[in-house]
Amino acid sequence: MKKLLALLLVVMMAATMITVSFAEDQENLIGNFNPDDTGSALQMLNQSFSTIGSVFTTVGETTRVAFVCPSWSDDVGSLTVTLWTWDKDYETTIAAAPVAGPTTFEDFEDNSNIGFEFETPLAAGTYYLQLSDAVDEKGSGVGVWSAQQAYPGQAVLRDGEYIKKLSLRMYVDYVTEPEGNRYGELPKMEGPKNELGCDDPLPFETYFKMADFDLSDVGPGDQVEFEQNEDGSLHVLVPEGAFDCKYDLNFNNFFDVDDEIPCKDYPYVAIRVKLNNIEDNAGSGEMFMYTSSISGATGGYSTALRYDWKNPEWQTVVADPTVVAQFKKNALEDDLWLGFRFDVLNNTPSTDVEMDIDWIAFFGSEEAALAFDGDFAKAFPGKVTEAPVVTEAPAVTDAPAVTDAPVVTDAPKPTDAPKPTDEAKATEAVKPTDETKDNTGKKDANPTVWIIVGVVAAVAVAAIVAGILISKSKKKK
Repeated sequence: MKKLLALLLVVMMAATMITVSFAEDQENLIGNFNPDDTGSALQMLNQSFSTIGSVFTTVGETTRVAFVCPSWSDDVGSLTVTLWTWDKDYETTIAAAPVAGPTTFEDFEDNSNIGFEFETPLAAGTYYLQLSDAVDEKGSGVGVWSAQQAYPGQAVLRDGEYIKKLSLRMYVDYVTEPEGNRYGELPKMEGPKNELGCDDPLPFETYFKMADFDLSDVGPGDQVEFEQNEDGSLHVLVPEGAFDCKYDLNFNNFFDVDDEIPCKDYPYVAIRVKLNNIEDNAGSGEMFMYTSSISGATGGYSTALRYDWKNPEWQTVVADPTVVAQFKKNALEDDLWLGFRFDVLNNTPSTDVEMDIDWIAFFGSEEAALAFDGDFAKAFPGKVTEAPVVTEAPAVTDAPAVTDAPVVTDAPKPTDAPKPTDEAKATEAVKPTDETKDNTGKKDANPTVWIIVGVVAAVAVAAIVAGILISKSKKKK
């Protein structure tokens, strides 16, 4: 594929000629110094952090270090890149003179490589490459491609704070390609204190088990198809070639959520899934969090869903929003869960991808989510999670037809009167039955259910007047 044009700026620093480039390698957007799947675009515009970068150790002389950065398809916006030699800690490092930069890239093309090329190779060592000063007057955004998982060749710092479960799409080009690992040992990093989550080994008491709900109205999403299996689980189909396959799952549209789910105490979302075709690795999914602060899909407010494509059995996929700076900030300010947008895949599948979903639940830790055995009845004895089912009223049968009165024939001719017998005893009158009792129970909180019950009651009254007895079925619990 044709490479995009490169803009070259030449600067002299420390007797080393440095070439700054934001040319894009169209044939390889994966990078070579990061996990294979860096498919999450990390937004930097108007976020609760201002800098992000990677500490990395090279094992030989290098000619290029760069990040791969999206500009949300409009080629508008700017980012500043700076490279330092790592020294002890973040504050000490950035207090020293940089090896290269700071250099600002304005209106760079979408998915460009932003960084530095060296005419005189950079010696092996430990460095810190940082992005800062995100600007976009148009407002679409600028950022960096990322993966919400650890990578042994990088230590990602966000505003100088080590984020363990995060890596950035990055290039490191060597003069001579190393035979073993492309990265060296990283300095020891201390992560931030875990301010989110709780010690409860059980999920939050509000959970969503697919078999307990009528999902017949869950129609197709955006290039995603849904149907309910016989066992009640939700079957999801992503057709071959689908792009941006997603579905909005605002809880209140499908479930009655009576309890407030606090993001601070239960930040982890676990989804029990079973992959139906595991011949090909279709990559990861993504979850955009809907909370009381951000109720729609928002750039920089999402987390990865990583499937085990080698596992043909049920597996628990845990979304970890704690690595998202804005989610953490809002959670500490008492945000509540409202739902999420479920992006089933980040990639365009080459074949149909199918999966089943058993349940969705919220946990205080990733460890608790992975350890949970799925027995909600045991975890919450006596708690009814099944949505009430509205049963149809029994059909009203027609009243019995009235037959014609018998035809009166001519009176027989009188004969001798028979001998008088004792007068026949009068039969007792039939005792009236009690009025049919109303067994509908208490008024349901669901107005639809109550309206239907009211109609049945009215029919029953009319039936009694007509001499017909109608039995009313109880609402299924």
